[in-house]
Amino acid sequence: MSTELERRLEGMLAEAPDPDAGAGEEALVRAISALRPAAGGRRGLRAAVVVFAAITVLLAIAAGSLAAAGALHVSFGAKKQQPVTTQLALPKGAHGIAALVDGRLSVLTRGGFRLQGLAATAAALSPHALYVAAGIGDSLVAMKPDGHQVWSHPAGGRVVAIAWAPDALRIAYVAQRGNRLALHVIWGTGAHDVTIDRSVRAVRPSWRADSLALAYVGAGGKAIVYDLEHESRSILRTAAPVTHLAFAPVGRTLLVATPDSAILAGQKVAAGRVETIGWFSGRPAIALAMPTTTRIRSFGSAGRSLDDFAVPGTVVAFADGLVVTETHDKVLAVWGREKAVDSLLEVTPTTSVEDVAIG
Repeated sequence: MSTELERRLEGMLAEAPDPDAGAGEEALVRAISALRPAAGGRRGLRAAVVVFAAITVLLAIAAGSLAAAGALHVSFGAKKQQPVTTQLALPKGAHGIAALVDGRLSVLTRGGFRLQGLAATAAALSPHALYVAAGIGDSLVAMKPDGHQVWSHPAGGRVVAIAWAPDALRIAYVAQRGNRLALHVIWGTGAHDVTIDRSVRAVRPSWRADSLALAYVGAGGKAIVYDLEHESRSILRTAAPVTHLAFAPVGRTLLVATPDSAILAGQKVAAGRVETIGWFSGRPAIALAMPTTTRIRSFGSAGRSLDDFAVPGTVVAFADGLVVTETHDKVLAVWGREKAVDSLLEVTPTTSVEDVAIG
């Protein structure tokens, strides 16, 4: 019996991913010792020890496998207090959702993959939510949504903003080195990192629909469009520093925001305290903070107003057909004029929802 069990355990150890250094080492030593021949009169005790050792080894293997796969909070012994994580819900019609809450990243995709509670500084979903790019430590890391790492690239500092190109071939990211922020573009394979601008602001870049240009905010607060094909820059002049920018999902129209206005294709279309901007059902949209509520306004050609409706809470993101808002206890998906509201995750009054991306 012990010989057969020993062979099976050795086979499983050979197939399992290597655990972290030292993980389960003591358990393995005890298991091997327990599998040695014992006196005939103690056969029952030996069988019990073998079973216990097998369970211990399997737990060690499982811990190593989960660590290698990127799973979190795997440990033996007394349970340590961990930060509160969130259970995401996927909005209807979306391929995936990623939320950065109190420095912890959670991801859920239509395929059923779930990543929960990973310490990160920024994140973005690839088209169709097939991959997640995240700032982890001083690296830019690409993962499958189940946590398996695809590649890791040293960023030279903390990654503060990430944007995946619509064709999925490139990723733009902003990394902080000391007191400076630099904009980089890297291939979706983790190769060919190029520095685009060594002095920018911590604003998420926005890719043009054809993936051949991106907009970002320079150190002086101006919106800059960088053309990758011609390696050229054009600057949008605004009276106040730019806080948000977003290219149209189709075409070349750029929407930008300052703290108190929104500018569409160079024309001012709204005034007031701007929470965020984006594109709602293919139209430029602005979230304006009013004295008692937040209003969403969308615009058509030549800045003509199309929609104007109230939403609960503070707007944190726009996605196609919905508005993502944060209240004191929930993050919600609001389906525009339908007035339908879905709860995406539970939060607390002290929770900081730093970013939400829907793909």
